[in-house]
Amino acid sequence: MNAKLVGCSVTAWDDAFSIGHEKIDSEHKRLFEIAAKIYEYSNEPEMIIKIVRELVLYTKFHFKNEEDFMRSINFKGLDKHKKLHKKVIDELNIIVKNINTRTIEESVFKLNTLVNKNILQHILIEDKKVHHAIKTREELKDNFKWKKEYKVCNKLLDEEHQQLFDIAENALDYNNTDIKTHIKITINELYDYMKVHFEDEERYMKEIGYPQFDEHKILHESIIHQMNDFIKQLSTLSIIEFEKKLIEYMDIWLINHILYEDRKIIQFIKE
Repeated sequence: MNAKLVGCSVTAWDDAFSIGHEKIDSEHKRLFEIAAKIYEYSNEPEMIIKIVRELVLYTKFHFKNEEDFMRSINFKGLDKHKKLHKKVIDELNIIVKNINTRTIEESVFKLNTLVNKNILQHILIEDKKVHHAIKTREELKDNFKWKKEYKVCNKLLDEEHQQLFDIAENALDYNNTDIKTHIKITINELYDYMKVHFEDEERYMKEIGYPQFDEHKILHESIIHQMNDFIKQLSTLSIIEFEKKLIEYMDIWLINHILYEDRKIIQFIKE
């Protein structure tokens, strides 16, 4: 079997996917390493079956450890998180169950989708929520910043992504000013710049003929809608609530969009 027949390979682990917990991050990395091994044995169906089964066992092992950790910190979203884990395991089991009745290409394609989309987004969104829940206000603020690992290797997009974070950081830096006035001004600045950035990104996608333009634009509209709702809540939030919501919004939802959706644009160019 030629690996090119199944589309893009499993995403390589990237430190940008880290949630800030050494043990959990190391297990996430191992999970991606197991999935990526399929391409070492692209002409050996029996080995591929063995690797998929190894992936199922390791995923179950990791999810148990993750649930034990959430239980130890009394994470309020444990039950919901467990259901998401079960859904991933069920999907993996379906791949294993049907592996002898499908072509290897089909099975590997489904595995790619599961790891590259479902599991990666689970890490970037749901697992990050756990990480945020155990951090103090000060720790969240100290760790909140643009990181070079977030780069998508496009000068315009990277500069604009960084500018979004610079504005958000400024919103958290009150400098002995009137706090409510400062927050209102900087959050509106963030909202306006986000719209400018998305317009630039959409113009770029059109220029290169990006095939998933319509889907990507809908995601932009969703992010803007969420930001608009956030602005409407400002008057009802305490300073602590505002800080945590802004950091969660940027560090979970926007970073997920950059690392998952925007990197797909760059991957399209490379391919």
